[in-house]
Amino acid sequence: MNSTNYIDFSVRQNKAIERAIVFDGLRRLLQYDKDGDYVYIGFGSVWFVDFDMAHRELGIQTMLSIESDEVLFKRAQFNKPYRTIEVAEGKSYDLLPALLSEREDLSARPWIVWLDYDEVLDETKLDELSELVTSLPPNSHVITTFSAAPHRYTGKPTDRLERFKRLFGDAFPVERFETMKDLRDEQKVMVALGDAVIAFLKARSVQIARPGGFIPAFNLQYQDGTPMATAGGILPSPELAEQFKAELRREDWSGLSSKPIITPPLTPKEVSSLRALLPNKTALSREDIQHLGFDLLEDQIESFCEHYLKYPSFVQTAR
Repeated sequence: MNSTNYIDFSVRQNKAIERAIVFDGLRRLLQYDKDGDYVYIGFGSVWFVDFDMAHRELGIQTMLSIESDEVLFKRAQFNKPYRTIEVAEGKSYDLLPALLSEREDLSARPWIVWLDYDEVLDETKLDELSELVTSLPPNSHVITTFSAAPHRYTGKPTDRLERFKRLFGDAFPVERFETMKDLRDEQKVMVALGDAVIAFLKARSVQIARPGGFIPAFNLQYQDGTPMATAGGILPSPELAEQFKAELRREDWSGLSSKPIITPPLTPKEVSSLRALLPNKTALSREDIQHLGFDLLEDQIESFCEHYLKYPSFVQTAR
């Protein structure tokens, strides 16, 4: 079942933080391509959260959302927040090549493609990503999000490493998994899968000798229940490659991380109380939180402090 039928993607705090990091990064990168008339393509579902951000924060007008479910396609057409969003019905692996080959209004412009899958990566999805690396116009960005739950790749930990090796080949960091315990470790698998996608896309750009290559820009992990990973980067023109690389080397670039985003769900009152203590030169302790009148675990406190500026505020209204 499509997760849109049972998840409101606009109210998951760790997904919201991941999305904010990605769009902050895209905003910084797009400043180097001042003449780029970008196209945004993704899976907007019925919420269109990332499409709203693409328009408001990046100024992108031409946007296309892909929906394969017949009922959700009609709902998406009804719910699209802007006139310039086009909703296409079908599978992305069928539609994207057709858009590149048949739509002259799109094929010569740089794309930002965010394939935010509900499911695990498989050979079909990797082929789709490989084709994007091969075919997208210069200065395009390709990003994917996917399930990184170990058990969803294969139920038996004894078979898991072989599955990853068959899927990614040499791109998967086999050396990090020495025991069965490692293969059950959700955070370790999340990080390894993100690294594997980056290595896979980079290897593909080398294989086809793409001018400018592939520059990793995003490698994030987050968890709102199911472990998820987001990975992607830039397919630069040779002229802009060094400028992109310089931006990615800045100390404040947060798009590349091996530390999963796992903040706790907090009430508005708790968020407000915590933010009132930040920023702080010393790390907040559990005792500091207890003095406020409630309690959190140390790792929850650390994660919130790292992402407090991007932690979303959700408000429920009664009518």
